[in-house]
Amino acid sequence: MVKSPALMTETIDLNDCSSPTVRLFGKRMKQRRRELQLTQVQIFERTGVASTYLSMIENGRANPTIDTIEKLAGSVGLEVWAMLRPDHP
Repeated sequence: MVKSPALMTETIDLNDCSSPTVRLFGKRMKQRRRELQLTQVQIFERTGVASTYLSMIENGRANPTIDTIEKLAGSVGLEVWAMLRPDHP
C-alpha cells in the first residue's frame, strides 16, 4: 500500500493498478511462459521487453500497450485474443 500524495489519508493498493483484463493477460503470460520453460530473460531476448517490466505485467502491476501485448503473446506462440478472452482456458 502506498499513501496517496494528494489526500495522504487514502491508501492505494498497487494490486489494483490494472484492469481485470490486464491481470488475466499477465496470468496467462506467466502460465504459458512456464509451460514452455522460458525465463523472463529469454522473453526479453525475443521481444525487447525488460524482464522487470514483464514481471510487473505477469503480476498485474503494469498496464502494457497493445504493441507490448502483441509482442509478448507472439513470443509464447499465442494470439492476443486467446490471452485476453475471459472464457478461454
